[in-house]
Amino acid sequence: MTSLLSAELSATCNALGTFDKKTGKYLIDDFTLNTVKDLIRYLRRDGEDHEIRRHFGQTKVLQTDLIPMLIDHWENTELFDVTLRLLVNLTNPALLLYREEDWTERDEDTGLIIERILILIRNVLHVPADLDRERRPENDASVHDQVLWGLNQSGILDIILYMSSENEKQYFMHILEIISHLLREQNPSSLADAALQRSVDEKLRDDQELLSIRMHSRFGGTYVVQNMKSLSDNEIICLKPLNKISNLDFNAGSKKSKLVKPKNRRPVESGILERRSAFAIRLFLKEFCIEFLNSSYNPLMHYVKDVLVRAKAQQNDESYYLWAVKFFMEFNRGHNFQVGLVSETMSVPMFHYVQQQMEKYYDMIKVEKKKFAAWVRRLHLALRAYKELLNTLLAMDKSTDPTVKESAKVLKSNIFYVLEYREFIISTVLNYDENKMPRSYLVDLMETVHLFLKMLEHYCKKTGLVVQKKVRKKAKSKPKKQKAVVQKPKVASPAVWEEVRAQLAAVLSSGVEEHPPPFDAASDVPIDQQKEHCMKNIQKLMRDYKFEEAVGMFRAAREVWPDEGIFGTTGITEDEELTMLETVYNAELEIETTENADDLNETQNSEYDEEAVVETDFDFKDFVNRFCHPRVVSACVTLLENYDKNLPYTNHCIAKMLHRIAWDCKRPSMMFQASLFLIFQKILDDRVPQFKELEKFAIYILRKFTEVASKNPKVFIELLFWKNSKDSLDIEYGYDLYTDNRDKPGKGVWSEEQEEELRRLYMENQSNPETDQDVIDWILENLIDQTRTRRGVIKKLKELGLIFRAPTKRSHKEPGREKVPKTFTEEEDQMLTELWEQFKDAPDPMGVIMPRMPRKRQKRSFVDRLLELGMIQDKKECRKKRQKKSNGKSNGGDDDKSNSESSDSDSSNNSDSDSDAPPQPIKNKASQNKNAPKPNKKREKQQKRIELTANEIAKLMVQAVDSDLTEALKWLAENLEEVALDQEAEGYDPESEGVPLLPISQESVDAMESELFKKILLGVGVVPPFDEQEKYWRIPSTLHFETIRKRREIIIKAINKELLIDTSEAVEVTADVETAEKAEESSDDDDLFDNLRKMRDNNEIVSNKSVSTKSNEIVRNRKRTRSDSDDDADNSRGKMQKIDEADESTANNDDDDDILSFAKRTLQHEELPDSEDIISNIPKLDSDNSSAEDNDDIIVSSRDKKKRRIVIDDDSE
Repeated sequence: MTSLLSAELSATCNALGTFDKKTGKYLIDDFTLNTVKDLIRYLRRDGEDHEIRRHFGQTKVLQTDLIPMLIDHWENTELFDVTLRLLVNLTNPALLLYREEDWTERDEDTGLIIERILILIRNVLHVPADLDRERRPENDASVHDQVLWGLNQSGILDIILYMSSENEKQYFMHILEIISHLLREQNPSSLADAALQRSVDEKLRDDQELLSIRMHSRFGGTYVVQNMKSLSDNEIICLKPLNKISNLDFNAGSKKSKLVKPKNRRPVESGILERRSAFAIRLFLKEFCIEFLNSSYNPLMHYVKDVLVRAKAQQNDESYYLWAVKFFMEFNRGHNFQVGLVSETMSVPMFHYVQQQMEKYYDMIKVEKKKFAAWVRRLHLALRAYKELLNTLLAMDKSTDPTVKESAKVLKSNIFYVLEYREFIISTVLNYDENKMPRSYLVDLMETVHLFLKMLEHYCKKTGLVVQKKVRKKAKSKPKKQKAVVQKPKVASPAVWEEVRAQLAAVLSSGVEEHPPPFDAASDVPIDQQKEHCMKNIQKLMRDYKFEEAVGMFRAAREVWPDEGIFGTTGITEDEELTMLETVYNAELEIETTENADDLNETQNSEYDEEAVVETDFDFKDFVNRFCHPRVVSACVTLLENYDKNLPYTNHCIAKMLHRIAWDCKRPSMMFQASLFLIFQKILDDRVPQFKELEKFAIYILRKFTEVASKNPKVFIELLFWKNSKDSLDIEYGYDLYTDNRDKPGKGVWSEEQEEELRRLYMENQSNPETDQDVIDWILENLIDQTRTRRGVIKKLKELGLIFRAPTKRSHKEPGREKVPKTFTEEEDQMLTELWEQFKDAPDPMGVIMPRMPRKRQKRSFVDRLLELGMIQDKKECRKKRQKKSNGKSNGGDDDKSNSESSDSDSSNNSDSDSDAPPQPIKNKASQNKNAPKPNKKREKQQKRIELTANEIAKLMVQAVDSDLTEALKWLAENLEEVALDQEAEGYDPESEGVPLLPISQESVDAMESELFKKILLGVGVVPPFDEQEKYWRIPSTLHFETIRKRREIIIKAINKELLIDTSEAVEVTADVETAEKAEESSDDDDLFDNLRKMRDNNEIVSNKSVSTKSNEIVRNRKRTRSDSDDDADNSRGKMQKIDEADESTANNDDDDDILSFAKRTLQHEELPDSEDIISNIPKLDSDNSSAEDNDDIIVSSRDKKKRRIVIDDDSE
């Protein structure tokens, strides 16, 4: 606008009239009407920039002239009409004036200009202060203060405050950066206390600073030391008065008093320079902070965090965010604390975010080994923000507002409950590195830890705490991923629908809440399939009596699929809805349910460690004990070196931490450090009141040191070393003594000396071929620590790389006997051809051929060689052949597996019966009943296992020893012991898979082909291969490790030829077998009690025979005579007394004398052979006095009601 136009407009406005203050009325003249019309003409000539309209706004002609004129002269009709037209024109909305365009929707160029202005302001404020050049004291205006004053006077700070509202979100990051540079030199607490008059504390602090910086003249005079000549004949001159001649120092000022770390190796101080600006500067900055908190803090911080989380900002911009959190939350605490002003950053997610950033910075410090300084600064900012969060939480807890206190309680319970928040505090202290992190960081760290422990201790004492705790447990993967099973729900009966109908009608009439739409546009499932799923879900909800959700989903589905009318149409009545819901309720809809769907990457039946989170009561003392670490003590001592320069609060935090370790945790010996004692000496020499707390602690530690020194003279050497918790107990209570169970090393912990001893013993054993003793047994005998277990030694040998397949020397020699060539020799080809022609029709031809070949190779090698020789046309010919079940009828395709199992079991029973082994006991009649229901796989396998008496097992083992199967029995005993060790360590789990027996040595391979050895395996409890998919025998998981060990003892005694067998038992068993065979040959319709009576008569005959032949026994390895007493004979006869039919009811009530009930249980074979009975029927023999009759025991089983006797010359049990 030109100056001429501006003058003309001003003159026109002045010609309207004047306001009389005395009368309170607006005065006009004859030209007022024409003047108002002139103003209307000016507005018509206004341009697109509306300069004339803006000029009228600046002169306030509307408020001062037009409105008073309208009020006082409304009776002038023409003037009233013209003035009203002008008022309407002046009050038009801005959207109409600017063609309905919002002024906030700027074009791109205008937005760039604003952004560049903000960046320019940022760059100006970012210029660092040059303290050496400025030399400005505090309370004086520095260059930075002068820039702030200029920005305030020009209104830039007001514009920044306005832009920090929600209307300018795109500039929030720039504004936050500008604010951080504005307030970079200010202390938030002192800025919050700034007032028109200085406080008493501020005046006292200024006076102390003046006294401390008062300068003294360096030329205060010279002094002469009498009677001491210098290099010349004159007396020595000194510049200070000397109280003692020993204080005379000729090197004063010439050399450094102590070693100083070079500047390039010192950690860069990350603390921001804080100073007190001029008083006027602090006042308007305080007002700026108050306005920012009240109007902009919460929305701005919310938007900035969202930008940071979504990674839309520049890299490392979170530093400004963390600085703002620390500054404004501390300012809020200092100035009329109101938690609502900082509610955006006072939450559990905020604690998690800051902790996450600190963990990221810790990782980057380790990665960026040469550029770690920037990451340390960012870490310090995050630590300060975390400390301020804790301070604000403490202020909330001390608030008088009950709602604020309750909020603080909820926050503390959430933070202290989660394990990660508690562990983070410990890790921050242990991760401190004095070579990278400055002292200011350590100050903030100790104050943060002190604050956290203080709040945690107070919370535990006041309310108690239940926390999360991670535990490790063994978990088992499920067998395999099963396919989805389609189930058809039953059709609902009319009676059920009538009951549901009334409730649905009530829900439809009352109305339901809005349900989310059952359609997912982002899903890969087709629309039609989603419609079907929705229908099934509605039916399921109705049948689960969730009628509100069903009706809500039904109506929401109508809005998603309105065209087809499946879910009804718009405006449908309640009766029609009820009819449609009835149709859905009674429809037969297929529902897919997936069972045991596991990840395909998991190995079948594999075990893995799993971390589980459980809840437990929190023990604060245990938590504090974890701070008993030499790094924590070292950090405290480093900070305490400058105790006279530290703030009183910092010294209090250090003293409290050391007090927790020394007093609460009872580890005063951790304070026995020479550098700490030197600090104590200075503290005790100063005797300043503000260090009284440190004096008391120093006196306590020194007294404990004198007490320990009187008992342990080595404590003086310990002053040179930092000590952990265990070392402190050694110093105080004696070395190698553990008074606390938590300080004892674990059972499986091996020291370096013990590892070296184990390695040496192993190499010594391998280099000494004279003995054939088991490697592990020999090592256990020669170890110094006799508490080691066999499993622990094997595990440690594997960790040391001394791995072997079996713990014997023979297993080491076998792999190295001969290196198998890749090519087959002519003799091998001829033998392979002959064996294939002989066994090609066998059920498992390769399983028969491979053990008979002279060299051990993989199965694949033999199959490929047969293909090359032309003996087979396809590899499938070498596979196992599926055997059909010989007895019973097939139940369809789903029962193939069970049929194969039964056929395998039958074949094994048949082979056992054809051999020349000792006679078998009575077989299970119930298992051969065709009409009996099918048991599950595991029980079927257990029922078809051959059950042997104790005497039969002993005879089989003695026969095996005589048949040169000693090595195979040793191999079996070793595998049983390994399984027992694993089960004892990992826990008894009868549902797990059995452990396969893998024959490695030639003796074990040959033994697995022996029918005698197979009977021993069955008698011990080892099960044969389940079906054609299995190849090896397995030790079942249903056997308890104690039972396994007892059965192993029988095998060991058989190997050592310590079993002596009663021959009378053979007659009894033969009679039992004959009776059992007769019972099996009889039909199912025979009377069970008739068979039992026959068995009773046979047992009477056998019992009489056993009495006559009782003294004739087979003695192995020793000559032994034994005579049975008459009482034993009478007892044996009494056990087989005849029971009349009339007395059957009485006999059934007596468990000890009921032969019928026992025989019935024996025929049913409901349980496996009890190893406890086997062991209990093995008497022990005193090897020292074989002729003494008193040492010979005959044990009669009360359970089987027949005598079993095995004589063993060992009284250990």
